[in-house]
Amino acid sequence: MAQSDKRQLIAEGLAAGDDDAALHARLVGAGVSAASAKYEIERLSKDPMAAMLRRQAARMAKQDWLFANQQRLAFEAEGGFALDTLDKPDPDLFYRHHYAANRPAKLTGIVDHWSALTRWSLDHFGRVAGDAAVEAQVERERDPDYELDKDDHRRLVRFGELIDWLRKDEASNDVYLTAYNSGTNAAALGLLWDDMAPIDLLEARGDRDGFFWLGPRGTLTPWHHDLTNNLLVQVIGRKRVRMAPPWAFARMRNSRHCFSDWGNEALPAGEGDADTPPILETIIGPGEAIFLPVGWWHQVEALDLSASMSFTSFRRSNSHVDDYRSWGDIA
Repeated sequence: MAQSDKRQLIAEGLAAGDDDAALHARLVGAGVSAASAKYEIERLSKDPMAAMLRRQAARMAKQDWLFANQQRLAFEAEGGFALDTLDKPDPDLFYRHHYAANRPAKLTGIVDHWSALTRWSLDHFGRVAGDAAVEAQVERERDPDYELDKDDHRRLVRFGELIDWLRKDEASNDVYLTAYNSGTNAAALGLLWDDMAPIDLLEARGDRDGFFWLGPRGTLTPWHHDLTNNLLVQVIGRKRVRMAPPWAFARMRNSRHCFSDWGNEALPAGEGDADTPPILETIIGPGEAIFLPVGWWHQVEALDLSASMSFTSFRRSNSHVDDYRSWGDIA
C-alpha cells in the first residue's frame, strides 16, 4: 500500500475519533501489515497535526452528544416534536417563546388587514405593473445547482410576458421571481406595496420592506438554511414547507455553503432515523405565514400559482449573517 494511502486511512481514523487500538485495526483491516501499522501509530505521538485532529474529533463527539440531548428534549416535550400554530400571536410571547428560543411556528391572523389578500391576482399584477421590467430566475430546470448558481439564472423580463406565461397554469420549476431578485423588483413593482400594511410582529421600516416571490405551481426551493430569521407570508395559492432542526446537522448532509445535499428530496414528516433528519411539515395558504428561525433547514414547494412575501425586519437583532463565512466544501 502506498504511503499516501496509509496517511489517508490514518487521517480518516483520527477524524472519526479512533484510539490507537481502533486505528491499528483500521490499518490492518485495509491490508497494512501489523508491524507497519504499529510503526505508523507510534509516529503519531510526535505529530502535532495528529494531536489537533484528535482534539477536534473529541470536540465533535461532545457536540454530537449535545445535539442528541436537544433531540431527546424536543421529542419528550408536551405534544412531542411538533409545529405550533399561533393565531394573532402576542408579540412579547412570540419573541420570548419562538424568536429567542429558535422555534418555528405557523402564524395566522397577522395580515388580515392586507388588501393584497383580495386584490392580488394575475390581472391586478398586469394592471399595475405589466409593462415593468422585472428580474427573475430562469432556466432552473437545466441546472441541478440552480440555487447555488443563482447569479447565472438572473434575467430581465417584461412582467406582462411573465404573467401571460403564468396564466397557462402549468407546473414548472423553470421561472421564479425570488427574494434574490428584490434589488430590481422592489422598485419595478413598487405599487404592489400599497396593498400591504405593517405587521404587528415586525419593526416598521417604511416603503418596500420585504421580498416579493411569484411563480407557478411546482416551483421548489431546495433544502437549505437561511442566515437570518425569516417570516414567509402567503398571499396567493399554497406552499408546502418542510423543516428540519439545526441539531439534525449531521443528517442534513451539508457539504456546500448553506445547502443540503438532500436537494429537492421530499423527506417524510416524522422523527427521522439514523440516516434521515426529523421533519416538520405544514401547508400555508392565503393569509397564513411561517416563522423560519435562523439555522433551521427548510424546503418550500408551491402547490398552486403562488405569490408570497418574506420579511427579515424583526424587532430584535437579526444580524447573524454578519459573522457568517462560507466554509467552502464542508464534507
